[in-house]
This record gives sequence, structure tokens and C-alpha cells, in this order.
Amino acid sequence: MKHHDVLNPNPTHAALGFGFMRVPSAQETAGMVDMYMEAGFNYFDTAYVYGGSEEKIKKTVSNRYDRDSFLVADKLPPWSVRSKKDCDRLLNESLRRCGLDYFDFYLIHSLDEDNERSAVNGGIYDWIAYQKLKGICKHIGFSFHGSTELLDHLLSVHPEMEFVQLQLNYIDILRGKAGELHEVALKYKKPVIVMEPVKGGMLAELPENAESIFKKYAPGCSAASWAIRYAASLTGATVMLSGMSTVEQMGDNLKTYSPFRPVTGEDLSIIENVLQELSKVAVIPCTSCKYCLEECPQNIAIPTCFNLFNDSKRGAEGWNVQNLYDSLAEGQRAGDCTACGACVPRCPQKIDIPSQLKTVAKKFR
Repeated sequence: MKHHDVLNPNPTHAALGFGFMRVPSAQETAGMVDMYMEAGFNYFDTAYVYGGSEEKIKKTVSNRYDRDSFLVADKLPPWSVRSKKDCDRLLNESLRRCGLDYFDFYLIHSLDEDNERSAVNGGIYDWIAYQKLKGICKHIGFSFHGSTELLDHLLSVHPEMEFVQLQLNYIDILRGKAGELHEVALKYKKPVIVMEPVKGGMLAELPENAESIFKKYAPGCSAASWAIRYAASLTGATVMLSGMSTVEQMGDNLKTYSPFRPVTGEDLSIIENVLQELSKVAVIPCTSCKYCLEECPQNIAIPTCFNLFNDSKRGAEGWNVQNLYDSLAEGQRAGDCTACGACVPRCPQKIDIPSQLKTVAKKFR
């Protein structure tokens, strides 16, 4: 990695990681990969459930660069595991899709109270430790969306887990409980891979009053760059994942790292002022991960509904947002939700999705 080792828990700041969750076409992604590698970075993050992303790793990275020049992190979905045979099947399929013989980092995906039970019942902890012993998974850890108590328990009983991936950003830490999770990781001296530093894009597109505070202090810096710098400056953070989906986003992130400037006390005061403005606007904390879509029997366009609602709250033109909502296929709008609740357990943000869809339906009558 540029600057430091991924498993060094005390870097000067986190290196930039390339999240493959929302990448564009293979051709566009290849150009972004080249920009990223030329800047000296090499950590690529994907997952079995990120539709099409593993195949794009193969087309844009594995087939185009020497294996020792890049690192790939992939993830095993515990909710799809009933036995160690399932683990073998999922791992082998991910390796095939990525065009790799081994993963540099392999994670148990999205552990919370429910998924942790699946991990225990499926024998995943013993299985993944054996994969490390065989050299198929060079380093092992997990991504996490559960309680502080559960994280403490996991890191206590599973010292073989070498790192933890946490959702850390300035709104979740300074206005939520993510700071507690960060402290637990530091307590056990585990390197932290940071995910959702801009909270699914929410901190990249701010209401005008909030964004103007950043522009006044640093006219040439984007709102996203502030979120990236905050996350990458966290103690113990070794990689800061960014789900870049455009060349412009890649360029902005590389600019933020050229050179990187850690947040200062004055910067934190500016961020606090921004948070005060954000508190005046109630938005739905959806990060568009789309896990809910896998469970919805009605095929409701849940992330799209939430994003349009949030755009309206941030000051987007009312007529335009309404037209975009009206263009959704019949049966896929917020008001078509039957409130079955099947989506709720899959939401990493713990959103009461049926309740929030009712809110959206009232907005876009």
C-alpha cells in the first residue's frame, strides 16, 4: 500500500481503498483503476453479493496487472451459509469470478446479531481460520454492523480475526454510536478498514447552507473531501474505502490525497458547524447498499425512493424529484409496500423500511 501497511494499526493516516460496490461499466472502471494504481494505491474491495463487481475485478484488475502489484479483499455472506460446504462453494465461486487463486483479505460479511448466529451455526470461524492456514485467504477479518457489546465479544473470543471493517464517518461518530465501535477496535489493537466514509454519498451532497460552510473555509475542496479526510485521519484506520463510481469522484479523491492533510482542531470545529446545519434537515440514512432489494417480494425500488425523498429534503427542485418518482414502474413505488418487513433484517443501517416508505409515499402523492 502507499504510505503504510494495511495491518499496521498505527499509520499516519489511512490509505485510499477502491470499493467495487457501485462501479460503472468495465471500460470506465478500467480507466479509474489505472488512475488509482498510477497514484500508488492498490487495495480493491468487493463482495460475493455485490452483483457483477467480482467479475469487474477480473476484467479491470486481475487480467491487467501483475498479481503482486495489487490487493483484493472479498467477503463471505454468512446469511447464505448452512455448512462448511457452503463456505467452500462461495469462496471458490468468488475466486473464479475475480480470476484469482487467493484473496489477500477475506471477511465475514456484515456481522450483526443475526448474521453472527449464522456464522456460528455454519462453522464459519473455524473454516475461515483454516483457509488462512492453507494460504487461500492471506488475512482474515470481518465487516460489522452490530452493537458495541457484540463487537467487544467477537474481538474477545476471536483473537484470530486480524482486522475489522467499520462504518465510520463524521455524522455517525459525532452524532451516533459509531465512535463506540471505533474505541472497541482500538481497545483490542485491531487495524480498522473504514467503510461508508461519505455515508453512501450523503456527505458528498449536502444542503446548500451546510455546504457553504465548507466552501467558505476551503473554496477548492468538495464536501466529499472533508468526509474522506475525517475518516482517513481516525486513529488506527489503515484503509479508507471509497465507493467511487465516476472518474470525477476518483479524481477528487486522488486530489484529496495529493498530498493528504489530516484534520485539525479547526477543521473539527468547521465540521461541527456543518453538523448543526444538517440537524435541521431530517433525511433517511440509506446508503443504497441494496441488500433490502434481495428480500422484497414486491420489488419496491426502496433505495431510489429514499434517495429521491432525501434529495427533496436537501433542496432539489420539487417538480423534478416528483417527476423522477412518478417515472418508477407501477408496483415499485413507496405506496406499494405491503409492510411485510422482510427487508428490515437485511438493512445494515437498521432503518425501519416499511415505516419510512410510508413517509416517502406521503411526500410523493
